[in-house]
Amino acid sequence: MRTRLLPLALLMGLISALVGANAAPRNAAAAMHSVTFVTDVGGLNDNGFNHLGYVGTTTGAAKVHWAWHVIETTSPSDYTRNLTTAAQQSELVIAVGFSFGDALRAVARAYPKVKFAIIDYDYNGVKPAPTNILGNDFMPNESSYLAGIVAAAVSKSHTIGFVGGLNVPLIQAFLAGYQAGAKSYDPSIRVLSAYTGSFTDQSKGKVAGLQEINAGADVIYAAAGASGLGSLAAADQRHVYGVGVDTDQHYLHPKSIITSVLKHVEVAVAQAIERTAAGKFKAGTLLWNLKNNGVGIAPFYNLASVVPAKAKAAVAKARQAIISGAIKVPVVPSK
Repeated sequence: MRTRLLPLALLMGLISALVGANAAPRNAAAAMHSVTFVTDVGGLNDNGFNHLGYVGTTTGAAKVHWAWHVIETTSPSDYTRNLTTAAQQSELVIAVGFSFGDALRAVARAYPKVKFAIIDYDYNGVKPAPTNILGNDFMPNESSYLAGIVAAAVSKSHTIGFVGGLNVPLIQAFLAGYQAGAKSYDPSIRVLSAYTGSFTDQSKGKVAGLQEINAGADVIYAAAGASGLGSLAAADQRHVYGVGVDTDQHYLHPKSIITSVLKHVEVAVAQAIERTAAGKFKAGTLLWNLKNNGVGIAPFYNLASVVPAKAKAAVAKARQAIISGAIKVPVVPSK
């Protein structure tokens, strides 16, 4: 009986060893290679910026067969802690939003072997220059210029509105492009503007939108993150047009959102993951604009007939002129 059991035991041991030899590298690789996406305070369900970062993370990770993690930020006081947790568990950390700037730089110094990518922030001029951070800058003023043309073309009151989140240079660039585009189509148009002071408070966005509508605006462009969702809701309820931001937000209010100013955060995030996985991560800054399709505007869908043919032609012409450099879109709003 013992002579029969011994070969069987040896055989089972050999099989286990072979299975282990094949499975271990795959499990080890999955454990070693991962990316962590850290959201800003708007959360994954902001229908915009953070959602795009999530899409880019999951898409990029799937393409290179990496594991992925998400850490949702609920308060700015969580930035450093969340980035630190991410750096301890992954070789690449993704953060979306300029608000992460200082915290990410500090954490990156503490974890020099970890790679970091940030959206809407760069470290140009910082000395010593970070060697493990990739900054991604977008030019939403260019795509906002195109949206301004559309807004001016569909406005009957010759008054359009803009609702921003924080009154900072990044958001001012959205307004600057919107103003310039609208005035290129209708020099007499009036552009109202307001800031909610928040990227999360939808009630403030709705109040700001309603105030501009009451002042005569019949198009509302919301560049305020989740706060802007309130502005778009106000536009829909008052039967005026809305312009979405970051992602294609037409689905939210298909009867009123005429277009959206797109910021392809998902492309930038996925590319960062793919380059890191390929050993091609490079610190520095990438610039995303109309020329490389980093920004743009969404289709008009069922509202295409509302946009005059003249305006569609003006959008196409302006896009080419911006790409060629014939039109220089401002980043500072006019007074």
